[in-house]
Amino acid sequence: MDKKVNRFLEKARVSAELFANRTGRAATQAANTAGKTAGNVMEATRLNLQIFDLNTEIEILYKEIGKMVYAVHSGEAGNQDELQIKLELIDEKLDKIAGIRQKLSQLKAVVTCPNCNRECGEDDLFCSSCGAQL
Repeated sequence: MDKKVNRFLEKARVSAELFANRTGRAATQAANTAGKTAGNVMEATRLNLQIFDLNTEIEILYKEIGKMVYAVHSGEAGNQDELQIKLELIDEKLDKIAGIRQKLSQLKAVVTCPNCNRECGEDDLFCSSCGAQL
């Protein structure tokens, strides 16, 4: 074959290999991103379920405290120790919820406003809801 044809074919082969390598890297990167996104969605769902469960437990405690208060109102003797335990349990559960929400914010790449607890973009300087500095 002619030397010019050989050089042309060699350049075409090298170009095809480069294209294939770039395409392969792009496909791998896209697959990794999709996998990471799916993992983030699963983690966010798990965290939201934890928040739901904790809120349900808090509602049960509120109901029990309400019954205790009504019993005292009705003239029954109240158990202050039991009331204090229930109040402390509510505080613990609310602290857990705050920690889980912080994990969710990190997962979503958002910032929570320290003033109104609204989620804002990580690049925002001020809250779009209340105007507080982030």
